[in-house]
Amino acid sequence: MADGGITLEIDEALAESLRARADAAGRSVEDYVRHRLEEDDAAVWTEVDAICDAVVAEDNGIPLDELGDWMNGWGKPGGPPPPR
Repeated sequence: MADGGITLEIDEALAESLRARADAAGRSVEDYVRHRLEEDDAAVWTEVDAICDAVVAEDNGIPLDELGDWMNGWGKPGGPPPPR
């Protein structure tokens, strides 16, 4: 597309499912997909925020300075075990 957009090709069964969902939501297919993508992104970050809040509240996280060696050892033979 000239405006930098994306054209996505999907099979007919998925297209019919998408059309039905868009119709049920009272939206065009394009608007429905945009809304779902934005909604899914927001839901992911809401979940991440909730997990972070729970770790802080329960004080059961792993200090960042203890993660460095472990993370630097990922994929290396004999790397250190995960911190506890």
